[in-house]
Amino acid sequence: MLATLVPLFYEDMSVASYCLYAQKENLFEHPHLLGAGKYDGAGSIVGIEVFESISERDLVDDCHIIIPINNISLFSNIEQQLTGFNGRIMLLVDQSIKPEESYNKRLLDLKSKGFKLAVKDLPLNSIEDYKFMLNDFDLFLINSDTGDVVEQAMAFRRVMPNMDFCAENLHTKDEFDAAKESGLFKIFEGTFFRVPINTRDTEVTPMKINYMKLMTVINQSDFDLEDVANVVAQDPALSIELLKIANKLTLNSNIRSIQQATALLGQKEIRRWLNTTLFNSLAAGQPNEITRLSLVRARFAENLAPAFDYAMRKDELFLMGLFSLLNLILDMPMEDALNQVGVSNEIKRALVSDDGIFSPQLEFLLNYEAGDWQEVSRLMVLHDIEMHVVYDAYVEALKWYGDMFIERK
Repeated sequence: MLATLVPLFYEDMSVASYCLYAQKENLFEHPHLLGAGKYDGAGSIVGIEVFESISERDLVDDCHIIIPINNISLFSNIEQQLTGFNGRIMLLVDQSIKPEESYNKRLLDLKSKGFKLAVKDLPLNSIEDYKFMLNDFDLFLINSDTGDVVEQAMAFRRVMPNMDFCAENLHTKDEFDAAKESGLFKIFEGTFFRVPINTRDTEVTPMKINYMKLMTVINQSDFDLEDVANVVAQDPALSIELLKIANKLTLNSNIRSIQQATALLGQKEIRRWLNTTLFNSLAAGQPNEITRLSLVRARFAENLAPAFDYAMRKDELFLMGLFSLLNLILDMPMEDALNQVGVSNEIKRALVSDDGIFSPQLEFLLNYEAGDWQEVSRLMVLHDIEMHVVYDAYVEALKWYGDMFIERK
């Protein structure tokens, strides 16, 4: 199975929901599933196994979890399959759910049990048929790929004056801005938040310059741990974070000095910790999802290193994932951004030129995050990678992020 969680945003760029995209089989090996066969075995909701490995604590507090269902899985034992995330599950239906009383009765039953409802891909000329059902839905998704999303929303608004709308498949910042300025949408989805702007020169604060200089030092093949300890000790926030991470990663839970922490962790863990911590600081003021995506991508890349025959270079792949959105963080071209922090030439080639030995894995990561299962399936066949290896690597990355970076209440 393949599964990924795609973010949806409020207009302030805080995360509103994560939508589950999943596929049960490798479509490249089983092309018949591209047709009607895609519903084979649909009595269970594909992809929900991901929630058996992570908990609601591993995701943004209070965000909804959107789970697509079809006309078959609607009548499965959804209540038993989705037992966690109380009050946060939103079931997403499409045109396979017909405007018939049997479907409506089942949806109302689920609504009474605490599930929220969303619908997508309904054309305007079908709305009248569905109107008796729509009052019970919480969210209506409008696809920008089918036409101007604002014009569509204006037409739908006349029929559904009280419905919350989501603009989906927004590919550019301009599309997002137009949808937001219309005042018609509550939720926004698409790759727009990962698109660099680069419309102006951005001044980097002195503190960020110091952080980038420190990153340049630790990304050298060899560096002095004592020198790093002295730099960290001058920054109270870094000092606190270092002691916390050292106590978390070592058996000794009573580490009390910066020098002791750096000595116990060693170059490898110090490099990893400082890169992620300093990256978080550089990302301050950006959408939180940029930081989360970078960190999950870093761990996912590291976990997949053996599958791409780069087990001995997994640390470089971690950095490739971590810095793959650095141009957005610093609002400058990727090559200039990477020069600020110091990385290997192979990482630069992959991120700047989409070239070199790491570019196939970067391509795989990007297609996986987008839920492009046909391309992911093709790449798995090309590189002889088993589906369970990919799925396990992704789920572990989600869990790692939750364990390391989400504050527990």
